[in-house]
Amino acid sequence: MELDRADEEVLLEKVPQQLPAGQRDERKDYFFAVAFAANCAAVSFIALFFGLPNVSSIYFTVHREDDSSHGLKIFLIFLATSCIGGGVSALWLQVLQNHAERVISWTLKASIVAFIVASLVAFYDSGMAGKAIGFINLFFALTIITYFASVRRSIAFAASNLTAASRILRAFPGVITSAYMALLAQAAWVMIWGAAVVGVLAKAVDHLHDSSSYGNTCFFFMLLSFYWFVQVAKNVVHCITAGSVGEWWFGAHDANTIQRAQTRALTTSLGSICVGSLVVAALNALHTLLLSTPRRKAKGSANAFLEFLVKLVMRNMQYFNKYAFCQVALYGKDFRLAGTDTMHLFRDRGWTALLNDSLISSVLSVGCLVVGTVSGVIGSAWLYLTLRCTADELDKHPGECRT
Repeated sequence: MELDRADEEVLLEKVPQQLPAGQRDERKDYFFAVAFAANCAAVSFIALFFGLPNVSSIYFTVHREDDSSHGLKIFLIFLATSCIGGGVSALWLQVLQNHAERVISWTLKASIVAFIVASLVAFYDSGMAGKAIGFINLFFALTIITYFASVRRSIAFAASNLTAASRILRAFPGVITSAYMALLAQAAWVMIWGAAVVGVLAKAVDHLHDSSSYGNTCFFFMLLSFYWFVQVAKNVVHCITAGSVGEWWFGAHDANTIQRAQTRALTTSLGSICVGSLVVAALNALHTLLLSTPRRKAKGSANAFLEFLVKLVMRNMQYFNKYAFCQVALYGKDFRLAGTDTMHLFRDRGWTALLNDSLISSVLSVGCLVVGTVSGVIGSAWLYLTLRCTADELDKHPGECRT
């Protein structure tokens, strides 16, 4: 199934062309760039003036293990999990470059198993809404089985695409540097945002254990702020990569290719990046809010089904943005026009022509899952050990210890 090196060279062939016409030097969706900057400034202000002074004095439960506060320990957890996530990401990138074909095949097989297990769990532990999700997961499992059988011979081609992409990126090491800089920015944001959350909790300490709409609203907007920055950082790297590879493809690359792509992504195209990122961030925040609500555990509730729908829309929006941001990076379009042209692309090429991308996308998604699982399990275990009450504390303060 392996393609030889000559076949990979075919993928790298390009015909020199003129750069696509477009007003790439004009600012697009400027309002959203300003709103994003205001969001970052507001969170930083809360972290500096309300969060940091309370990091050493805030406690979420009555449990006291030592002199360190819960706020300080959670701050350290955010820092540690960010570093762990970065290390696992680098390791996964190496595995992907060296064993692309095997990883693609294993990913599809693992997806089938995961959907079957998820459907069995839904049938066993949920009401009508859960059973509906179980049937949907079972349908997805059967769909992936059929899909795997039909594209099995294309796995080598998809793996060759990954290898060719890796070779292109090695010609632009600045793209990898930009990705790691974005990772550092996200790690810094996690710490700033974590301090801001401590500040918000310190101001709302009297309502800390309430499930009021006011508390949920604050929770939603803090999540929105967090996800917005994370999405913008990720999509800036996406646009830098698309802009650099686009110039390479059109034969216009030189020593300043990366610098030009970075400048466009961080200035003229930043507003458009912020628009698409805001939509995904809002869906992410809503999904997290639905996961955290106590009603999710109710067997007869439709909350689980709503959560599933939000997640489905979010995934499709992320897939749509992937192409829309390429339009933004290459042509300098605003997000609305880029979205319209992306829909035209889907219509003209046919939706089935895009299925080949799912082979590579599934691998990248598994990479995100691996990174998230490793850092999440470590962070959650650390957090549990930090906040866990003793039996005596549970008897005296059951309300706080069970929150």
